[in-house]
Amino acid sequence: MYQSDAQYAAEKLAQLKSEFRVEVVPDWMDDGGAWQPGNWAREELDQLHNTLTCFVDCIGGQEKFKEYVGGVKVRKADIGTHGGEAQKHQVTFALKGFTPWTTVHEFAHAWDANRCWSFSRKLEKYTGGHTNLVQSWIVKFLGKPDLMNRKYEKTPGHYGRLPGCNAAGYFYGDKPGGSDWNFNRKEDFAESVAMYVGWERGNDLSKHARDRIIRYKLTNGEKDGFGVSDKWQEYAGYFYPENGDYTKTKRWQFVDGLVNGKIKAA
Repeated sequence: MYQSDAQYAAEKLAQLKSEFRVEVVPDWMDDGGAWQPGNWAREELDQLHNTLTCFVDCIGGQEKFKEYVGGVKVRKADIGTHGGEAQKHQVTFALKGFTPWTTVHEFAHAWDANRCWSFSRKLEKYTGGHTNLVQSWIVKFLGKPDLMNRKYEKTPGHYGRLPGCNAAGYFYGDKPGGSDWNFNRKEDFAESVAMYVGWERGNDLSKHARDRIIRYKLTNGEKDGFGVSDKWQEYAGYFYPENGDYTKTKRWQFVDGLVNGKIKAA
């Protein structure tokens, strides 16, 4: 953040708070209010506002969004390899920056957390999934897991994409947009919301959403839109939706049900 942007930043923070009940914690001022270099950039504040505007438009307006998340403080911090983290009323982005996809994903976590994580549990049930660590270990030891020595590796066929082949023992139902070692019902919900916001809407998340689906039409070993190569054809049956249309999945239908009031929190 340049000192010349301080006034602009102050106005953007007020706008975010007024429109979304989102309070960005500034790191470009000291305790006395004097300017100091920070990790935020003016462009990141603009991106945050633009992405939240997109999110709000997809779920029915500002008042709905405020009700869903209940107010959120946003900060940047050193969170290791994570792009973002979220809890109830709090979102943290990595110092290296964040994308529109990460923004919606983390705010979806905050939404879920504000309802005591009831939406991720409901999504798990709605899509026919379940979590069972014992069953997961049986699959890892006696079944045919897509893991190397029952551990995750960043190599084709060893990402842990199959049901239960993850750290959480999560057996996803229906067809998610993707899965790996870190997949669980909370991540499933956040990714499902991001897919819903991005799918075929022509916004900043749409290419990411489409790349998540069309990679299962690639040949094995090809790199997808994220630079990852895998055994795409072997996984297509688990992830590629009917006619490549994500709206045909139970995940899209679940989030649409939340947005339109057909599905309520527990």
